[in-house]
Amino acid sequence: MVLAFAWWAFELWRQNDRLLALSVQALELKHARSGRGVNLTLLRETAEYQALLERHRRHQRMILSEGVFFTLCLVFGLWVINRAARREVALARQRRNFMLSITHELKSPIAAMRLALETMARRALNREQVEQICSNGMRDAARLQTLVDDLLLAARLEDDWRPQPERVDVRAIIQDCVSNALVRFPEAQVNVEAPPDFPPVQADRLGLTSVVQNLLDNALKYSPPGTPVHIRIEPLPDRQMRLSVADQGVGIPDAEKPAVFEKFYRLGNEETRQTTGTGLGLYIVSQVVRLHNGTITVRDNSPRGTVFTVEL
Repeated sequence: MVLAFAWWAFELWRQNDRLLALSVQALELKHARSGRGVNLTLLRETAEYQALLERHRRHQRMILSEGVFFTLCLVFGLWVINRAARREVALARQRRNFMLSITHELKSPIAAMRLALETMARRALNREQVEQICSNGMRDAARLQTLVDDLLLAARLEDDWRPQPERVDVRAIIQDCVSNALVRFPEAQVNVEAPPDFPPVQADRLGLTSVVQNLLDNALKYSPPGTPVHIRIEPLPDRQMRLSVADQGVGIPDAEKPAVFEKFYRLGNEETRQTTGTGLGLYIVSQVVRLHNGTITVRDNSPRGTVFTVEL
């Protein structure tokens, strides 16, 4: 297409030059005198010759303007096609990642709970064994509940979900989220830094709970055993509060920081990564914060790890 367009422009340019040459020859014949040559200097000063030059230049400008216009149209069309192709590739990758992750997330706890029930049904167990199996079952059930809650909230966010602000005790929400997280991560270390007189904030209770829970779960999943996760809240003069969740995990490369808030996006290869999850957590966090007119940022922690900061 580019070569055809360039050849078309070249042929138009040559045709315009040939037309000028033929017009000049016709003008020379018209002004020729019997038995004498044509005075080219005087001929080029005539109005007819100047009109031929002006028409030639006008055609050149028309060819150039058409060339620029079609070039811009071609570039725009290629950009649109390329953007649509990249979008389709991204959507296909998201669907594939979602199917892989959701299959794993559903299959693992269901298989674990089924095994626990079969064990209790077929064997005579003592009290300690029953309590251990029930504890494992509760952990798997909590994992399933978190998954279902994330899926439902993600669907509601796409269906014009709007927060219902009310007075919310952030400290109580953090404590509940920490307690829930410790059911699934018994060995986790979570340090909470919150002023005892921290005032209530105006926010959607379920939405804010989802923000804290997903940020905490994300930090615990990517933190090595024995490393603490720090949660801190503080009041702001121009906003209600700042919430930060810091871990000492693997960290996020700078090139991937903007992408972590996309739906179903997860670091690494979906087939080889070891951490659980569907890639919905940070997407839900970003959307809930946005609908609260807040901001969320991600930066590197020191000496390693990641810090997510939410301001509402």
